[in-house]
Amino acid sequence: MDLSLTGEQEALQHSVRSLCEDHFTTAMVRACEDDAAQAAAIYDLLFAMGIGGIAIDEAAGGLSLGLTELVVAQSELGRALVPMLFTESTVMAARILANSGNDAAKALLASLAAGQTFASCAWQEDGRPALDAPQAVAASGQASSLVLNGTKTFVPEASRADILLVHASDPTGVLLLCIVERDARGISFTELPNMADLSMASVTFDNTPVMITAASGQEAIGAWEAGLTAMKIAIAAQAVGGAQRILEMTRDYACTRHQFGQPIGSFQSIAHYLADAAVNVEGARMLTYRAAAAADDGDPAATWADLAKMKATQVYRDVSALGIQVHGGIGFTLEADPQLFYRRAKHLQLMYGEPLDLQERAGAALIAGTHKVLEA
Repeated sequence: MDLSLTGEQEALQHSVRSLCEDHFTTAMVRACEDDAAQAAAIYDLLFAMGIGGIAIDEAAGGLSLGLTELVVAQSELGRALVPMLFTESTVMAARILANSGNDAAKALLASLAAGQTFASCAWQEDGRPALDAPQAVAASGQASSLVLNGTKTFVPEASRADILLVHASDPTGVLLLCIVERDARGISFTELPNMADLSMASVTFDNTPVMITAASGQEAIGAWEAGLTAMKIAIAAQAVGGAQRILEMTRDYACTRHQFGQPIGSFQSIAHYLADAAVNVEGARMLTYRAAAAADDGDPAATWADLAKMKATQVYRDVSALGIQVHGGIGFTLEADPQLFYRRAKHLQLMYGEPLDLQERAGAALIAGTHKVLEA
């Protein structure tokens, strides 16, 4: 399998990297940590470039490109530490709506692709029940006038999204995919501090009306699984991009920082660490592209996504920790940039599937034979 980039994919990579380098410096990353609304400018530029439509079909207002192109773009967003609402809306939410089977829900895809509407996904609860388990957030009432009660947690930029995709249960335990307006009656947000200083919230529904019931039962479960699979691949791509950037920063520092009359990179202890890091980043990159290729080829991609997300985020965490170590005393200070990557790395590792959850899912797939060992 040839996993090298085509000319078009290289052009996409160059365009997104140039855009981020010109308009989203680490100073902007810090500004967004203080005020999430500061990300609006880079989001507008990304939508103007058409990046929002990569994972959305052309018939629904997107570009009908594959997840391989998505990985190319998301790697650059991870490299630049762009906040998460753009990806949450155009990847996870878009893939969920596309698989919902509801025409009214699918009609929202064009506005997601253009950035006219932002969506965030409310699917996690305290205790983290499985996607196919009854949810504490309950829907009640008539089919045409459902209301939600309960609380979802770890919802990215919930207060800035226009709509929320909510994973809920009806009174009989059947799972529902509900779409709720952010400003709907009875909805409240509690901001949650987190290591990455990204906007995240706990969202409480108190007889909050449902705008659209997009799917139920197995269709709802399938839509959420499709959204999570695409999002894990996107997160893996962001982790690879971030790991590559902090590795480059660390290499550059090792070449310019002198001790005992020579660059510290000339010492074997530093050089070997950097070499090991480069090997691990390339391995994570190949696994991420393999996951995207599986999805583009129509093969089962859920386990590939689990493996890619697990590997790439661990590599990102390790390489960013190495970056802080090589930078020495300045590496962990807030004034220096390495800590920005370390904090984002740990955040990505814990979101959209913790390492142990991913290990258990991948192990179960291997034992069941649904994912072949060392499949070509």
